[in-house]
Amino acid sequence: MRQTRQSDLLPGLEAVAPPARLRLNPAQFLTLARGGEVALIAACLLGAWLWAGMPHWPVWQGGSWVLAGAALVWGWARLTRPRPSQILGAYDQPGQALRHARRLWLIALPLTLGPVHAALGPEAALIAATGLLPAALLSLLWRAALSSRVRRLIRQGRLGLRVVVAGGGREARETLMELAKLRRQGVQVLGIFDDREPARSPLVQQGVAKLGRIRDMPAFLRRTPFDLVIVTMPPSAEARIGQILSDLWAMPVDIRLAPVRSTLIYRPRTYRWLGGVALLDLFDRPLRAADAALKRSFDLCLAALILMLLAPLFGLIALAIRLDSPGPVFFRQAREGYASRPFHVWKFRSLHHAQSDPGAVVPVTAGDSRVTRLGRILRKSSLDELPQLFNVIEGSMSLVGPRPHALGARNREMEFAAVVRSYAARHRVKPGITGLAQVQGLRGPVQTPDQISRRVALDLEYIDRWSLMLDLRILALTLPSVLRGENAV
Repeated sequence: MRQTRQSDLLPGLEAVAPPARLRLNPAQFLTLARGGEVALIAACLLGAWLWAGMPHWPVWQGGSWVLAGAALVWGWARLTRPRPSQILGAYDQPGQALRHARRLWLIALPLTLGPVHAALGPEAALIAATGLLPAALLSLLWRAALSSRVRRLIRQGRLGLRVVVAGGGREARETLMELAKLRRQGVQVLGIFDDREPARSPLVQQGVAKLGRIRDMPAFLRRTPFDLVIVTMPPSAEARIGQILSDLWAMPVDIRLAPVRSTLIYRPRTYRWLGGVALLDLFDRPLRAADAALKRSFDLCLAALILMLLAPLFGLIALAIRLDSPGPVFFRQAREGYASRPFHVWKFRSLHHAQSDPGAVVPVTAGDSRVTRLGRILRKSSLDELPQLFNVIEGSMSLVGPRPHALGARNREMEFAAVVRSYAARHRVKPGITGLAQVQGLRGPVQTPDQISRRVALDLEYIDRWSLMLDLRILALTLPSVLRGENAV
């Protein structure tokens, strides 16, 4: 089989992944569908509570109604959880989705209204019915409306689970057969990547084409919307699986192993099931959709606020730079960002313009003659980094994350990626203006392999431990760290 060129992937991409402006995977769809249904029920119960004037009732009595309503909403959410085999929560089967809701309401209404009538009287039962009966009707209408749209959304490419398979031949055949049964639920296998020759790994299996070798996967995944990578190899092929993971370390992807059935020695709960396919977790994307949206919202709001507050300081620094040395106020340099994609970082210029080194070939060291007088102050105080707030606003950076390194990051003869095998994994989240390594004293130029190893270890620790509280803690520690001026040049 000839080596696959990057251009060879484009026809396959157009054929298997038609573009869609807005696309949801099944998990996102179920979150919206179930969240919308629970919100409708809660709104009906709140309406009944207000209609009955309960806000003016004694605290104990009104509070008991609120707790009862909250318990009903929570119970409904628990009882309507889809089974693992229902990738779309049965919304792709309108009759089944409606029957399930109808059965639950036929049980919930008598169990709720009967005890209320017996304990509190007919007036209380009427109030409860005022909320529950509209809730039941709206719940059924909501499911009917969504179920009527699911098939169309799948056909339009706006809803579904896009899968890429790593590994072909006999090991992949059974997995592909099971995935083919899930096409009506929106599961779409985009292609197979395998290094073996056609005699051992056919060019087409179960209607799915081989799009290239394993090393071609990162280029394909960077340009293709997808949700999951399934490795179809036996667990005993540890070295081969490790190679696949190393190629994908920089990608924010979910990677699962579909082991050969003869090697299934684990208990059923060990697996994550996709229909009839048993999967073992190998790698998880660090930020799920909700977490990524929360982090992005936090970045936008805080970065915009800081920019407004520091606008006068920006003006003073810009004026000082123009008076200190000839050249532009800002300096842009290519850096390696999210998923190893290059981007340009904004900084206040701290070097003489003729010696600006946009490729970061020679790192700045203590006493470097290229640094201007003002530049030494800006770099010591990290004020030269402030324009990176513009990168945060445009979305190429975050307030907190691994610091962005130059393309092919190295310090003279030491290439960072060659020193630390897991170096690329730090690109699974957006780079940040500050990070865990920086507030723990690892700031400034990298001189030894141990320094880059420690920084990467802290970057990966941050990714694994991410939470909004961790971001707030790092931001709070950043100012004291900068004021100490440790390792700044």
